Order: sequence, then structure tokens, then C-alpha cells
Amino acid sequence: MIGSIKWNFIVGGIAFVATLAMSAGHNIWLTTLVRSFYSFIILFVLVFACRWLLGTFAGLDSALKSPPEEAEEEMAKGTAFDAITPPDQDAELHQMLKNRIDDAAPQAEEALFAPLNPPKLSTKISGAPDESSWEMAQALRRMTEE
Repeated sequence: MIGSIKWNFIVGGIAFVATLAMSAGHNIWLTTLVRSFYSFIILFVLVFACRWLLGTFAGLDSALKSPPEEAEEEMAKGTAFDAITPPDQDAELHQMLKNRIDDAAPQAEEALFAPLNPPKLSTKISGAPDESSWEMAQALRRMTEE
């Protein structure tokens, strides 16, 4: 919620005084006081609702409550990128590169490579329909009759 409850009392008090001043000449004192009290209550609740809506949905509450140190940290986020490569992997990488250059292993690996030869798919072509299609046709005929 934005602000404090003193804003509710200030706005409610202004409404109370304004209503009292405007209706004092036209109404009896009891009616004037009751209407002024009603205006105080209504504006007190409206200001409370506005403070809650602004704090909850607009996100203004978190921006106002954050201390200055956190605000500076938030502004500094994303300005620098600190990436460090682990040093223990460098030696392993150099050793792998030396082995690759010294050995003739890449040529042996290439000689072992053979592409896959999957079997070709073939279908039975016959003049007579198979049993499953005949059964499906019979089922379809029964369903259309029903």
C-alpha cells in the first residue's frame, strides 16, 4: 500500500470540513454532522482503496519502499558480465589437441564409418482384398443399417 493512513485521515477531514461548511446554513446541526461524518467515512474508504490498488496492481508500493542501496543495486544489474573459464579444463584441452595431432586416429575413424543400409519396405499386391479390410467393410455395413 502506498503512503500511510494519515492520508486517509487528511482527505477524510477535508471532506468533513467541506461538507460541514456547505450544509451548515441549509440544515439543522444534527443533519449537518451526520452528513459530514458520512462524507468522511466514504472518502476515507475511497482513499484506502486507491492506495491499495496503486500499491498492489501498479507496483508503486515496492518502488517506494525499496531503500536507496537496493535501488542502486537494481540499476547496476545487467551492466557487467563476469565470465570465468575454469582453469583445470585448459590442461585437458591442450592434451586432447596434442593427441589429435600426433595420432592418426582420425583417419582410422573415417575408415570405420559405413552408412546404414535399411531394408526396403515392400507391400503385398494381390488381386483379392485381405481379411481385415473385408471385416471393416462388414462392420461399416452393419453400422449403417442400424
